[in-house]
Amino acid sequence: MPAGRPRNFDTGAALDAAMKVFWQYGYEGASLDLLTQEMQINRPSLYGAFGDKADLFEKAVARYQEKYAGPNLRVLADAPNLEAALADFFAATLRLVAGKSTPRGCLVACVLADICPIDPRWRRLMGTIAAASRAQFSAALERFVAPKTARRLGNLLAVCAPGLAVLARSGASAQELAEASDVARAACRAVGMETA
Repeated sequence: MPAGRPRNFDTGAALDAAMKVFWQYGYEGASLDLLTQEMQINRPSLYGAFGDKADLFEKAVARYQEKYAGPNLRVLADAPNLEAALADFFAATLRLVAGKSTPRGCLVACVLADICPIDPRWRRLMGTIAAASRAQFSAALERFVAPKTARRLGNLLAVCAPGLAVLARSGASAQELAEASDVARAACRAVGMETA
């Protein structure tokens, strides 16, 4: 930022607020008026700190990946065995996509995926995130299974988690989400038991 008046707002808190607006209302539904209201800043401050709406959204997605997707991945790395890894991962996913303190669904699977057809920028970003997720899942799971099985299992997790997010976004009940999670976990367990 060039020399001048210092910012009189917390950029991290403002970005968190923007992230939740995009998460709840989608990209198109997140008007600049709503964003500035929730971020508690004016438009010049938004543009000065974050760029235009598209730049703000990309920063919000990065913030989401750091605050929410990262911890979900860590449960795989922290688990003592495959069964615990799958149980912890699906429990964490359900807390994220259907929790009480955040909007339902997933900023990536439900909002970014929705706008991919609009702009190649969003297709590239979605592709980058999806590829990184598969690779990270696979790497974490190689502690428990052979590399080929870890890749297959990583791909399956990368499909199941967004599926649960979309189901949660659509208003599925806690019981419906738990049943879907149990089925996904059973499918992952079956893949995990495959031999190379």
